[in-house]
Amino acid sequence: MSSKLSDFISEKNIVMDLHAKTRDEAIHQLALILQQNGSVSDTDDFYHDVLHRESLTTTGIGNNIAIPHGKSTSVIQSTMLFAKNSEPLAWHSLDGSEVNIIFLMAVSPESKGDAHLRMLAKLSGKLMDDDFVKAIKSAQTSEEILKILKS
Repeated sequence: MSSKLSDFISEKNIVMDLHAKTRDEAIHQLALILQQNGSVSDTDDFYHDVLHRESLTTTGIGNNIAIPHGKSTSVIQSTMLFAKNSEPLAWHSLDGSEVNIIFLMAVSPESKGDAHLRMLAKLSGKLMDDDFVKAIKSAQTSEEILKILKS
């Protein structure tokens, strides 16, 4: 049973300087990075699957954090990406807050069992921890983020 967020997020999937102007632009830029990293085969296909999921219910969970995710046939390997945007974005968050911390989950429909549910449960648990949230918000480098995710 996986126990650390770092099992789901590799250093290449940590983006500290995203400069998106909108939620959709952020998701598209992150989908592109996932394709460049070999986790997604088709940026646009994955992007549209994530937007479809967003249309069902917001993934802006409050506290300036969003957890967008897409179950998509273009996902080669289920993974998670962490991004910090340079400015807060409107995201229709549950608490009305804008978002600058994004955890994007890419899930393969073929992924065995409940890998994405474990990923989401692990992340949700961590996001209940004020110290964890404070740490990721103040971290300046991908190394710092990785260290926090390993704790």
